[in-house]
Amino acid sequence: MYKRVVLIGATLLGATLLGCEQWNHHSGNHWEQGKKSAANWKVNNDRDAQEHILELDSGCTTLPCYDANYEKTSYNAVSHLLATAHPPAGEMEVFNKDRSVLYSTTVDLNNYAETTNFGRIMSEQLATALVQHWQNDLVKMTLRQSSTPIIPQEGEFLLSRNVRDLATDYNAGAVLTSTYSVAIDKVYINVQLINVDFNTVVGAVTYSIPLGPRTLGLLKNAELASEIAEYLQ
Repeated sequence: MYKRVVLIGATLLGATLLGCEQWNHHSGNHWEQGKKSAANWKVNNDRDAQEHILELDSGCTTLPCYDANYEKTSYNAVSHLLATAHPPAGEMEVFNKDRSVLYSTTVDLNNYAETTNFGRIMSEQLATALVQHWQNDLVKMTLRQSSTPIIPQEGEFLLSRNVRDLATDYNAGAVLTSTYSVAIDKVYINVQLINVDFNTVVGAVTYSIPLGPRTLGLLKNAELASEIAEYLQ
């Protein structure tokens, strides 16, 4: 009897450890283990790289004198978004690749109805990057068509009714939305790819860029260097 209990206990323990080991290292059903994602692009980091959340910046918080390369940064962000995208539950694809994608101007997280020169150029950079990755047609939502692409107050609705109607008009399968939030030394940008049919976020990426003179000028809608001369080196 004792031997039987020991044997059963050892079997259960072994199965448990094996299951954890398979999930953590050997499972091939997740992009972190090297599976190619919806964008046919893979990342080989292991889950062990996520042992902690907090990452401190290496330097002191100061007003930057340099700016991000918008083109390359947007391309890298969309690459990561597509690499980590996943289909809605029970589906095979993130969205129908034969259908177009709507995109809207990058808006201020504190006021979805407003944007700046920074938001306008950032949305175009993200849209360009998406075109370079996928062959879907992209359709731009102007403020006249919809000034509120996301309704955060209604948890069950990620897209407003008029945006979903617009998606139907253009036979769109997804909507690319983006917001920005300004901090004292950085601008944080959040990009989401929303499946229209299931009204769910199927891809997302958040990144930050330095609040350098160029970015600051775009946020202030300044077009001439003389308008922000005090921030230039």
